[in-house]
Amino acid sequence: MAIRTTVVGSWWPLEEYADDLERFHRGELSDEEGTKLLDAAATEAIKQQRELGLDEWTGGEYFADDFIQHLAKRLDGIEIDDPGADDIFDYDDVAHVKIVGEVAAPNGLGFAEAYERERELPGGVNKATVVSALEVTANFDQDDELERQLPEVTRIVNEEIQALAALGCPHIAIDAPRAGSAVNMGEMTADEAVELLAPCFEGVTGVKRGIHICNGSLRGRPSSSVLRAAPWVDILKGLDGVIDIVHLELSYFSEWRERDAFKDLPQSMELQAGIVDEASYGLQSVKKVRDRAADWARVVGEERLWIAPCCGFGRHPLRNVPLLHQKMENLVEAAQTL
Repeated sequence: MAIRTTVVGSWWPLEEYADDLERFHRGELSDEEGTKLLDAAATEAIKQQRELGLDEWTGGEYFADDFIQHLAKRLDGIEIDDPGADDIFDYDDVAHVKIVGEVAAPNGLGFAEAYERERELPGGVNKATVVSALEVTANFDQDDELERQLPEVTRIVNEEIQALAALGCPHIAIDAPRAGSAVNMGEMTADEAVELLAPCFEGVTGVKRGIHICNGSLRGRPSSSVLRAAPWVDILKGLDGVIDIVHLELSYFSEWRERDAFKDLPQSMELQAGIVDEASYGLQSVKKVRDRAADWARVVGEERLWIAPCCGFGRHPLRNVPLLHQKMENLVEAAQTL
């Protein structure tokens, strides 16, 4: 049987729209111009993903600024006291935010808004991703105040997911790299991660509920100093009945070595194994991808396995589109010939 294929969220840069997207994120386009631009970019991304033969695709997330830069602009109760670097190179280059009131998102976080627009485009969209509360607050450092407001930020994320479900999005995934990194580095227990993540899907039914866990990826570098995957199994056990599909970064050799730990993955979950390294300068051959996929199929069964890139493409270190395209061609060929 052919193994199913998917992506995380962001698609690769589209050169023909790059300059205008930068202008859009600087606020230099009218609403009408911005909508037209985002629709054109999403249409091209959907077309490319479908032509590759992917089973799931997204609108490319071009509405989102570099990394998590767009999120602060959607929030009330905060002040951007450092706009960050013009060209983000590392995690300390993102904008810094100060909490000055009660955090709110009266117009949502933008993910449902994007899906509502993109579902009408040719080919539609069958997957959307929303970031977790830890990602929304990634550039906040007032620890006591953040802890107080985290339940409200989680409610904001839940409302965004509820809105996507109401719009008919078939698969809604929460993007939770900070939880994965924190558990790996001993900064958070698996139970604490579950307590933060499970409420994001409260009241959400009738859709595939997904999660993406990784060690972070910014210009090809993780945010975690511990590159493991086995500790995430305890998170997933705690999310049994909450999550249907789990998309994991599994591209590092250290993560592949721990694959037998996933024999304990809840039977209710499908595994979208991110075995294709989006951040690497090298190219995994079709055989290498197929061998890795076969290894994971032996652990969870072919019927529960998807294969995918490990993370989104929007933050590839060189944004080398020909290389990324070849990675995806190899991924699809491997999936179809396993």
